[in-house]
Amino acid sequence: MRLTRIYQPQPLCTDDLINLSKAAAHHLVGVLRATVGSEFTLFNGEGGEFLAKIVSIEKNSVSVQVGEYSQITRESPLQIVLGQAISRPERMDYTLQKAVELGVTRIVPLLVEHSCIKLSMERWKKRLLHWQAVVLAACEQSGRTQIPSVSQPIPLVVAVNEIKADIRAILIPTAVQAISKLKSSAPRVVIFVGPEGGWSKTEISLAIAAGCVPICLGPRILRTETAGLVAITLFQGAFGDISLNLV
Repeated sequence: MRLTRIYQPQPLCTDDLINLSKAAAHHLVGVLRATVGSEFTLFNGEGGEFLAKIVSIEKNSVSVQVGEYSQITRESPLQIVLGQAISRPERMDYTLQKAVELGVTRIVPLLVEHSCIKLSMERWKKRLLHWQAVVLAACEQSGRTQIPSVSQPIPLVVAVNEIKADIRAILIPTAVQAISKLKSSAPRVVIFVGPEGGWSKTEISLAIAAGCVPICLGPRILRTETAGLVAITLFQGAFGDISLNLV
């Protein structure tokens, strides 16, 4: 039986006795109803994971014994940065969750011309904390041993000039280049995904001028929360660790 995975942001060592963070304790005991003696998997995002066991449950703390370390990795050899135009909350959460499952290394929320999301600085800070929580939960679920970063939102015009990679792709429905036709063993890829209203002409021109390759995903128009995930899957199939030849 697969054990529950819990993220704990602190140094971990076999035989340590530690108190779980308030959030981790609530999830493990309050939500999952774990009890003294329950075993689970513990990781801190620095690679590998530990077997752990609850040794005591108090009103304000949950103590666990850190057990055997496993130097396992489930990270892709392909480093993918997803530059995702910010979409409506439920769609953005879905995109982040599935992108983590598919193995992205970093997520950069993009401020774009045709976005319908306008927030104050304080609300942007809260939204970023929420996105980071979504990413952590997706790592716990998917078995990731390293935590993809979520950057502060930046304009596309800044992203296309600052984010470097071997392949920098911008998804455009009218493009003719397909991912399958790219000739590369690139270890680093950036994928720029537009908003529900599409890129502006200015954004497309600036991205191409900055060296981004226009990529088409097929004859149908995909929603913003679908397009990036399809592109990640295709890049992982071509250069990463997702098999597209299931026999």
